[in-house]
Amino acid sequence: MNLSGFRWMLITAVIIWGAYLIFPHSGSTRGYEITFLLPSAREGNVQITEFIYAILIGLGLGVFSTLVLITERAVFGLIAWMLSTVGLFYSIFAIWLRQTGPGAAENDGVSIGMLFSVFGVALAVFAYCCVALRRDPEQRIIAEARSRNDNLDEVGRAQRELLDREREQNPLLIDDRRQRAAERHRKNNT
Repeated sequence: MNLSGFRWMLITAVIIWGAYLIFPHSGSTRGYEITFLLPSAREGNVQITEFIYAILIGLGLGVFSTLVLITERAVFGLIAWMLSTVGLFYSIFAIWLRQTGPGAAENDGVSIGMLFSVFGVALAVFAYCCVALRRDPEQRIIAEARSRNDNLDEVGRAQRELLDREREQNPLLIDDRRQRAAERHRKNNT
């Protein structure tokens, strides 16, 4: 996986996840207590969505993003991307339930650690999207060569001939928008 300019963004996301473990998630409950399912997290009125969120980002940022930074293997990157993306959506549910769910009056609300972690996960998702959805120069060269290649089998040649004939015969496939706009312009000005 070619991280190029997004390496520092992923390093920042992993560091933010590390800060999440130390900072309070809600009230006096810290991120590591939720991530590792410690009994003190249950005493802090932590909802199931918050446990799932902490586990998702723990795996996505803590484990697999770290492995991506070390090995640059695509399989780790794709797993980290999936877990982080689901974790980002889960953060919405976790914050929402923390504010409105059962026992919301006793809950201490969202603390700085949770907000940091949401920013870190969003940063990682953005970086993974940019890395996974772009083409590197080698892939661009291959795609260009493939589009210029006329080495088709019988089916490909038949499909191309059919498409060319249909373009000639079907008026809906002819792009004459500029010509029609020029005619309208001439009519309106005369």
